[in-house]
Amino acid sequence: MRAVEEASERTRAGSRSLRVARLSLFSVLMLLVTALLALVSSTPLFRFAPFESDVVNRMLNYQLSALPVAGLALLLTFACAGRIRLGYLNLNRRGEMRPVFGRSGGGRWETDAWFIGSVMVAIVAVVTFFQLLPGGFTFHWVHVALIVPFAVMNAFTEEAIFRLPYVTMGDNDTNSRAYGLVMGSIVFGFIHFWGVAPNGFVGAIMSAALGFFLAKSIQETRGFFWAFMIHFTLNLAGMTFILNRSV
Repeated sequence: MRAVEEASERTRAGSRSLRVARLSLFSVLMLLVTALLALVSSTPLFRFAPFESDVVNRMLNYQLSALPVAGLALLLTFACAGRIRLGYLNLNRRGEMRPVFGRSGGGRWETDAWFIGSVMVAIVAVVTFFQLLPGGFTFHWVHVALIVPFAVMNAFTEEAIFRLPYVTMGDNDTNSRAYGLVMGSIVFGFIHFWGVAPNGFVGAIMSAALGFFLAKSIQETRGFFWAFMIHFTLNLAGMTFILNRSV
């Protein structure tokens, strides 16, 4: 009997070691994907210049170049998350909002998410406006029309790279919420220190807090809906000023 228990314990220990190794390897691979995203941000794959604005042309080339990077992130997630795969890439929007500490009393995603998201949108819009205000704004109907498609592309790309993989692997290989929440916020905040706007220390803190909330939404709804929709709405606010800045 003791021999059976020891064999069982060795099996569990081996399984834990395998999960830790897989999670560590996955983390390294995803950080390399993040570095690749930073690379295509500074050196995009495309050089299209259909618009008079250099800002808009750079945004177009970046968004098109970032999509293959997002595809790579999804491919790695599918390959490594053997149990869940891409199961969280769905439009489920229902679930309990669990508090960070404790198990109940946090509200419901389907009834409360839009209010919290609206507060975040207002904060991002104000910070972005004041960060870009010194350069001034010149609103043009073409640039305004591009806000929605760019916001969609950016929201999908960043959620596919910074949130979905970490939450999926955390749920697939651990019994803790910590990995998905920590990685889905810290990496996102770090990379946005050098972003367009909000950026710097304030932008990094804001982005990390946003990343935490959006990672939490995927965990608790087991779906992509709120992470994408709130991120998309935030992008609408931010890109209104980013695409129409004068310099």
